[in-house]
Amino acid sequence: MSNKWVAGWGAAENYTSNRQFDYVKDMTFRYPIFSTVDAEGIRIHLSNRFGTESCELTKATVAVCTEKASVDADTVKTITFGGSESLIMQPGEDYISDEIDFRVTAGAEIAITMYFADYTQIRTGHSNTGGYIRQYYARGDYSAAPEIPDDVVVAGQTYVFLNTVDFLTSEDVSAIIAFGDSITAMPWPDCLARRIYEAGIRNRTVIRRGIGGNRVLREYSQRDMNGYGVAGIKRFERDVTAAGVDRVFVLQGINDLLHPREGYRRCGMDELPAAEELIAGLQTYIDIAHRHGIKIYLGTIMPHEPFLTVEGDKETKRQQVNEWIRREADCDGVIDFDAALRDPENPSRLFKAYDSGDKLHPSMAGSRCMADSIPEEFIK
Repeated sequence: MSNKWVAGWGAAENYTSNRQFDYVKDMTFRYPIFSTVDAEGIRIHLSNRFGTESCELTKATVAVCTEKASVDADTVKTITFGGSESLIMQPGEDYISDEIDFRVTAGAEIAITMYFADYTQIRTGHSNTGGYIRQYYARGDYSAAPEIPDDVVVAGQTYVFLNTVDFLTSEDVSAIIAFGDSITAMPWPDCLARRIYEAGIRNRTVIRRGIGGNRVLREYSQRDMNGYGVAGIKRFERDVTAAGVDRVFVLQGINDLLHPREGYRRCGMDELPAAEELIAGLQTYIDIAHRHGIKIYLGTIMPHEPFLTVEGDKETKRQQVNEWIRREADCDGVIDFDAALRDPENPSRLFKAYDSGDKLHPSMAGSRCMADSIPEEFIK
């Protein structure tokens, strides 16, 4: 019997400025979402947290995906808000839809489609990337259409306003939050979701809360850098306290070390934290998670040669933080991403097959390795 709300899909709330577009009109957005569990209902969470203007969602629907941007016409249902098809979102506010009766099948995709008829400011949303991500937008109202014509549909980059989809599911289901920076905004959480499904586990969902460029301790004040998000210690509590969450996997800290550079006016070397400061930030995560009864598993920071080895003592700090994670942190477990992905002949760099090419972000093979490196007992 389905009687428990659990977050089944998610993205971090963040600024969209300078990522794709600032305003749209007469625009449809369609987002396929993979499920690892069965459910009998959905509700969606929308946010205009970083907007400066009110905006109106004209109509939203949910349907079963077929392929690419297409859905099964017989399954389309309108999503309502207080009984209304439309929703006016005020700046700085978050919203939850009504409960919608809708059957979700593990291993399949559903699509959330939203249509904005009027001139709409787009400042809240999130960009995730990777081989499993499919996002579409098109000029015109295709909110209830089974297909969006090939000559108007475009592969998108941003989940606008939408940050969480809750599933009405069984009591034994719980959600895992994957929290971090750009590496977590890439495929490894998707690979983990597929690993869970392929293992026959039907009581776990994976929610991604990764923001590219995000740091544990600090954030940028420049508007053109706001896509890097607010500091992790400011957003952590909000991002991990979704419905049904009982554990969080954290991988963050590389940008606290990487971003500060000599002569860089936006982020000088004075912003390079001591290892003890970064450890204190990660301890804040542990304290928040445990206060909410959430288990927390810390991932070790992966290597990034040459960028951590040419300036200051960044590589030394990374090693110090990792040793604290492995030996002293009072977390519920350690995910040794560093050991899993580093080059055994040169531990300060990624193993070549796991490197996307920039020496920092994992390839798809690296993302699968990350997902596979998580101990099974941390998932079940």
